[in-house]
Amino acid sequence: MKINLKKSKKIFVLVGEESGDIIASDLIHEIKIQNRDKFDLKFYGVTGPRMKSHGVITIFDFTEINYLGVSEIILNFFLLKIKLNKLIKKIKIINPDVLITVDAKLFSLSLAKGLKKKNVSNNIKLVHVVLPTIWAHSPSRAYKWKKVFDLLVSIIPNEDKYFTNYDVKTIYLGNPIFEKFLNKVTTLKYLKNKKDTTCLILPGSRENEIKYNIDVLLKTVLKINYHYKNKIKWLLPTLDRFQKTIQHKIKFYNLQHAIEIVNFDKSFKKIAESKVAICCSGTATLQLSLLSIPTIVIYKTSFLNAILGKLFVNIDNVVLPNFISGKKVLPHLFQEKCTTENLFKLFCEFYDNYKVHKNKFQKLSNDLKKEIIQNKNGFNYNLTKTIFNILS
Repeated sequence: MKINLKKSKKIFVLVGEESGDIIASDLIHEIKIQNRDKFDLKFYGVTGPRMKSHGVITIFDFTEINYLGVSEIILNFFLLKIKLNKLIKKIKIINPDVLITVDAKLFSLSLAKGLKKKNVSNNIKLVHVVLPTIWAHSPSRAYKWKKVFDLLVSIIPNEDKYFTNYDVKTIYLGNPIFEKFLNKVTTLKYLKNKKDTTCLILPGSRENEIKYNIDVLLKTVLKINYHYKNKIKWLLPTLDRFQKTIQHKIKFYNLQHAIEIVNFDKSFKKIAESKVAICCSGTATLQLSLLSIPTIVIYKTSFLNAILGKLFVNIDNVVLPNFISGKKVLPHLFQEKCTTENLFKLFCEFYDNYKVHKNKFQKLSNDLKKEIIQNKNGFNYNLTKTIFNILS
């Protein structure tokens, strides 16, 4: 009979949305590669479909804690509280060696504090990946994370200093999303057609973002098309699950022949060759900047979220490429400033003076690449090494 001499170790991973599921599943894959014969590993978690495909034992699906904006969280407070308490009890039973939370910041912080309060986390090392954007809010909020997690892992260059300034142990190990994206960019062979008139509109990657941003974008397309006599072709990259909703809106504005809905990954080459983009604030703004596509950033939300945003958010800092580079290259239209007229004026400026703006974004792209790639091994390799050090 073969005796298993490997030490048994348990890793619990929590995610709160699709992007977290991607980060976590890639990390789990790397952990399994590097593990070899080190440990007998078992993975548990609050998961998405990708994590499940890697054999993670699911406690519940991330959709059960996935709420966008302060108002939604307030409205679902009691449901989240019940879910949190059940999860703490479950983690106590599992007793993992390491608990990794990815994004889902409010829930992750509440979970870590709950585990500490009930003395569940005494033997569990707590690691959080994807930090709250305190650089866009109040930097002093870093205090909330002090003595809660054993380690914070930043994926945004220059972000870690906002936490280390408050004596919170934080490291930057790379960015898993944009490292993968840059690999794709370097292998892509495309030639910019100077006569190409294809432009992009990106209404967001979440249901509520699309709900609040799609109308102003489509109205702007109507105005632009009239001005340029329908010479511009439009691509609208989105997730497959939002295509029907967006198609309905496009039909309402009678823009079926002007706009092509595409999948970001499947139509990557066409997107990379586009001339100008209007994009909802988020990670896509960084992807477009890395492709050196002149981009205008917009964001509309509910009335309540907008008021809270103006009170507590540094609007100038929320645009990722601007924050990382320390330069205000991408213009940002938030809430009441995000009008058809304002968007039209900015678009015409970018489109009519394309070469000037293209040069600015080319320089920005080069600066961003230097900031993101600070270690040749990459995020997943580096974080896996860190986790094995913790397990040992």
